[in-house]
Amino acid sequence: MKKRVYFILKLIFIFFIFFDINFTFLPSITTARVCFLILLLISINKKQLLSRAFYNFLFALTLVFLVALIQYSFSSDSAQLSRLLWFTLYSIVAPFLFVSFIKSRNELLYLISFAVALQAMFAILSFINPAIKELFYSLVIFTSNFNEDQVLRAVAFASIGGAGLSVIQSIGVISSLALLKTNKFSLYRNVLLWFVVIIIVISIVLIGRTGLFISILCLLIYFISELKNFKNIIIISLIFIAFYQIDLNNTLEKLTSDVDGFNGDMFTAWVENAFKIKNNDTSEELANMPIPPISLETIIGTGRVVHESGFGNASGHDSGYIQTYYSLGLLVAGFFYTIYFFFLRDQIKRKKINYLYILLFIMFMIEIKEPFIFQYAFPFFVLSMIIVSDKMISNQKDYNFNY
Repeated sequence: MKKRVYFILKLIFIFFIFFDINFTFLPSITTARVCFLILLLISINKKQLLSRAFYNFLFALTLVFLVALIQYSFSSDSAQLSRLLWFTLYSIVAPFLFVSFIKSRNELLYLISFAVALQAMFAILSFINPAIKELFYSLVIFTSNFNEDQVLRAVAFASIGGAGLSVIQSIGVISSLALLKTNKFSLYRNVLLWFVVIIIVISIVLIGRTGLFISILCLLIYFISELKNFKNIIIISLIFIAFYQIDLNNTLEKLTSDVDGFNGDMFTAWVENAFKIKNNDTSEELANMPIPPISLETIIGTGRVVHESGFGNASGHDSGYIQTYYSLGLLVAGFFYTIYFFFLRDQIKRKKINYLYILLFIMFMIEIKEPFIFQYAFPFFVLSMIIVSDKMISNQKDYNFNY
């Protein structure tokens, strides 16, 4: 019973820090901030064995922060300072503190899979039931660039939406696949985890396409790695055969019958467009966005993330790399991304677990589209996975995760 309570508490923590909910009745407080404060307080007397590389990286981040502080004195835009502060707390410090309370890699993967699956159900229900969507809008302050009237994207019990939320949801897919790949489960456990994967993928289709790309990439990697396992091939084939027996268009029309203004053809076209090599609206939109030219101003940094009008970003580009380059300057932005990459790479190299390089590649790849590194969830996941890789399964009971 005590183990189950601890597991539920850790599940709530993961849910709240991943989805960082900003309630309408507490506009100045977010769940991630509360979780980090609690984590810090209960970790005060807990010894942390941190490497020299960790302190070296924190020192380097401090230098970047000091540069951003100087730039702020000229621009009066505190967005980059805020990004660096919360990046340090959520993406670097929090994983080291949180993983000390995790028993094994399996437990972390289960926690993330279940938390994301729960959010997936919230997203699906809000998409097909306007009353639930209205409830979320009354409870949560949303940061998405679309309002309650849009019907093509689902919202969830989270302040973030769109591409950012879809990326977080893809972490649940990665976690479930990692469990399936690294364990020999019973048929029941395999079916349960594949059900979790399917539910999450369905929610991603309704939320945003960036997470769908990540999920499909990871599914392809998993399927290719399992080609030598005949049993798994049969299970996967049966799941896909069963899935393709469903008339998706007809099912979608029935489920959204209560959603005013929903157009199934428009929704299908929006999803399918993501997989077009030519005439892809996302890639074309990114390609057409202006990249601020290299000048003395952009080399030393403007200090601006938010446009002077208060709307949109100052660089005029969605890419995380371009926004950071425009704000911190070419030299400091290059320094930041380089030290972060090598810090994580060296951590992975020290643990000698090569599959973690896939996570590193994904994180730096999607930064091309948006500043996902400064949305914290994926970096939190990557570093947590690196740290927890030392906590391998010690016995059969922990292996099967029987609470």
